[in-house]
Amino acid sequence: MAFSEKMNKGEIDWTELARTLGALDDDGREHGSSIDAREAIAMILGPTHLRNAVDHYVRHKKGGELVRNVLWLLRPWSAMERCYEIYQTDDDPEARCTAIELLRVVADRRVLPWIKGFLEDSDKGVQSWAAGIVDQLLWSDLVDPEDCAELLQLMANHSNRLVLDRYSFIINFLNEREIRLDKLHKQ
Repeated sequence: MAFSEKMNKGEIDWTELARTLGALDDDGREHGSSIDAREAIAMILGPTHLRNAVDHYVRHKKGGELVRNVLWLLRPWSAMERCYEIYQTDDDPEARCTAIELLRVVADRRVLPWIKGFLEDSDKGVQSWAAGIVDQLLWSDLVDPEDCAELLQLMANHSNRLVLDRYSFIINFLNEREIRLDKLHKQ
């Protein structure tokens, strides 16, 4: 019986889940990480629940802050995709902006191709939260500055004052981090 079938019956087949995640090799060797653990929890919850959690947050329902923090902890791809879908299809400008605000903390490197479009969006709120995504990805060490070179250049020449402010913050942060790393290497 496949992992998803057992999940539908309310059972968790930890062995199959470990195999699915690549945390159990064919020869029986096991390994794991916090990334594997987060992915396992996301699989147990399932993409439908995670997508619904995004909708709950974007619609400003009670419990939204808990939703935000759970999604931040897990960073599930299904939530990233749902944020992007809301941004692309929702007629409500506030919902679109809130989806990008949530994406700021849920995102990992897989959203990098989307950010240029957010920065070029006509909505200043979307632009500002897009700059926040770049900030969070760099701050959390989920991407390297080189991965964001084009986005940082776009931010440096942006017309939105909030994007420019975020760009300055990021550059200062990166410079300070480089100085700290240099000091550590010299010790």
